[in-house]
Amino acid sequence: MALTATHPQAMRQSHAPAATPLPAVLRLFWAGSIAAFGLIFLIAWHWAHAGIPREGWNPLPDPFLGDLFTNMPTYRFVHTAAFWVDTPATPAVAYPPFGAILLGLLYATRVPALAYGAVAVAWLLLACWGVRQALIDKGISPWTATLFPPIVAATSFPIEGLLQRGNVELLLWIFAATGTWLFLRGYDDGAAILWALAAATKLYPIIFLALLLSRRQYRAVVLGLASFFAVSVASMLYLGPGLRTAWAGSLRNVFGYQGVRVSDWNMHELAANHSFFTWVKTVAVVAGHPASRLTLPYYACGGVLFALLFFGRLVRLPIANQLLGVSVFMVLLPPISYFYTLVHLEAPWLVLVFLALRAARAGVRVPGLSLTILLFLPVFACFSLFTFKSVLLFGGLIQGACLAVLLLCSALFSFPDGAIALQPAPGPE
Repeated sequence: MALTATHPQAMRQSHAPAATPLPAVLRLFWAGSIAAFGLIFLIAWHWAHAGIPREGWNPLPDPFLGDLFTNMPTYRFVHTAAFWVDTPATPAVAYPPFGAILLGLLYATRVPALAYGAVAVAWLLLACWGVRQALIDKGISPWTATLFPPIVAATSFPIEGLLQRGNVELLLWIFAATGTWLFLRGYDDGAAILWALAAATKLYPIIFLALLLSRRQYRAVVLGLASFFAVSVASMLYLGPGLRTAWAGSLRNVFGYQGVRVSDWNMHELAANHSFFTWVKTVAVVAGHPASRLTLPYYACGGVLFALLFFGRLVRLPIANQLLGVSVFMVLLPPISYFYTLVHLEAPWLVLVFLALRAARAGVRVPGLSLTILLFLPVFACFSLFTFKSVLLFGGLIQGACLAVLLLCSALFSFPDGAIALQPAPGPE
């Protein structure tokens, strides 16, 4: 008579719950990311062999780590007034004072490329590992959970482009994303400080503090603002040669850079700049109106729009909606917002990913969730996929339009968090 195995390990394996598959929308996103990544190589190969000029198809024409090394000669004059003077030999540092400090710290390592690469690798490994563990906790198989995060990251063009250029946006991304992670776990003070550091690096992440206002965490908001001013002043005092000189030089360089770039009208701006201002500038150029005169009205209208959107609508919606709306607005509003700034949308995208997992396990439908997740496909893809000058298609305009639709999704749909019951729906999403 045959004997049935009753080994304890076999019994544990027989009672182990089956792994939960990725929802269909995430499998589609995964496949779409890989397809977009492969397609850009095919298009580049075709255009190159068709004799199209390099600037017409190459999405990364800048030298490797070009942004990292641009200002290295300028740092010979740190602590002097010459540091703030823009010359061909010593280009102006177009970052706020704390951003200039961070760039100086990379230069101080003597091997900036190695330091930048080490920070980038450590950050991406930590992020992918954290997402892997969270996926496993949600019942996804270890094999799928191990492959999904790094493949999505490797096929995300904003991440690739950021690392290729060596931009300080990497450090800003670390501050902002870690602040968001703390915020989602209820550590509002820590989130406020990290968002303040991000804002002191490139200003625009100050908008994240609005998320604390929706929770009525006024003390955390004050802490964030105080941290921003303290870090900025301390950075100016360090850079020198005095607070007044550093303040005037920083304002001139940061906003001078913006002033020059807003007037640019070329292939790079149309293809790589997803700011809504690119649409405004397009209309202005066609109408024969100088785009530089529209900057202040544009900021004023943007501020009013954000106030109406956030305080009139988003504050009444779940945290996922607020984070999505604020993050999209943050990368859509600045007149100069190139493809690598889109890395800040990885965090709200991940929040929606885990909402999709939770909804799939509960067998419920969240209206608009699949559409919103899939809208990130063209946003995370290479802008060259949507740039065809002969038919007046430009990646920056198309990705800007996708971002505008994402902003609408954040206000039109409701993406409930764990405290809100998901309502079953009869059909699949």
